[in-house]
Amino acid sequence: MKSILKLSLIIGFVFVTMSVSAKDRLFSISLTEASSKTLRFEIFNAENVSLYFYNDRKDEIYSENTGNKENVEKSYDLSSLSAGEYFLVAESDFRIEKYKVTIDKNGNVEATKTPVIAFNKPEYTIENNIVKLHIDNVESGVNVTVSDLSNNEYYNKTVKANNGEINLKFDLNSKNSPAYIISVEKNGDVFNRMITLR
Repeated sequence: MKSILKLSLIIGFVFVTMSVSAKDRLFSISLTEASSKTLRFEIFNAENVSLYFYNDRKDEIYSENTGNKENVEKSYDLSSLSAGEYFLVAESDFRIEKYKVTIDKNGNVEATKTPVIAFNKPEYTIENNIVKLHIDNVESGVNVTVSDLSNNEYYNKTVKANNGEINLKFDLNSKNSPAYIISVEKNGDVFNRMITLR
């Protein structure tokens, strides 16, 4: 009886640890100041987060990686930029967040406090020729395509979220192709993953 109780406690601890670990890998951004010349922000859980700042024509203005730092404070000087819309994008292995920054004709800076796009990247589990695709925190749906290297399409569907999650399973045939590309598209952002079969 004591062994069963110990085993139950260990299993419960493992599930709690896994749940906390999944949340710990996601970064968060706090925009602390948008003034006449400067955009200041902090990133928590910032390990290996890539930052991009670009204009509405997708011309890159700044880009950098936070490296192995847990928390990071950043400040961008926007005084040389013309009036218009800009975007701050933070991207990790697991998540993308995009914030809108507006500079008016007088040089005043205004930034959204919440992201205009926040998206957890697709996660893949691969076992032999079975590929499982998981995406969480999805509000609506995504378009998923599976094709081979010759652009033959095997799957193309808009998939709606079920309780905020998308779970798909693909049985890929190595006789058709030694590798496949799974594309996930949401709001114009496309995530491609090449799956090579053994």
